[in-house]
Amino acid sequence: RSPLAETFRDHGPLLLRLAALSVFNSVGFYLMFVYIVSWLQLVDGVTPARALGINTISMVLLLPLIVTMGWLTDRVGRRPVMLGATALAIVGAWPLFWLMHSANPAIVLLGQLGFVLSVGTFIGCQPTMMVEAVPAKVRCTAIALGYNVTLGLVGGLSPLVATWLVERTGNDYSPGFMIMAAAFVSFMALLTYQETYRKPLE
Repeated sequence: RSPLAETFRDHGPLLLRLAALSVFNSVGFYLMFVYIVSWLQLVDGVTPARALGINTISMVLLLPLIVTMGWLTDRVGRRPVMLGATALAIVGAWPLFWLMHSANPAIVLLGQLGFVLSVGTFIGCQPTMMVEAVPAKVRCTAIALGYNVTLGLVGGLSPLVATWLVERTGNDYSPGFMIMAAAFVSFMALLTYQETYRKPLE
């Protein structure tokens, strides 16, 4: 039997939940660690070398944070950590973009580090949450579809949409509003997931 056909036939709602869960990861990562280099140059007039330097520092710090949050979620649970990460993005995206409007590179870095904390925390927990939520017989197929399709389509198009919004509206904070909306979608999706960190994996 085809796991692809079975996944679509029997697990459609689960696919949608996986996709909704992945929206914040998709938009947050692509905007804050891919598009942000162009945003800093376009909006703040930061030199390419300095923009890349700020982004490099952020990504270097992102790696240990992801591992740390994976460790933490094994001890306190998936949902509270991920809900906290998305809540931080919902309330903090605009203030963090405001910090990144500064002429001081250190303050710009501080703003991006706020997104490192939010997005990195979420990324450190999401894979385990997805694995534990999907039945073993369709696990690889369902996660591949729900996660990768969302990351490719939603995440991949996010820089283009952000560029268009900034130019169309004249609002430099448009990417921040996109992150807030994405975080809200994933926050609501998280409410549909059960806590699984103490349950044996199927």
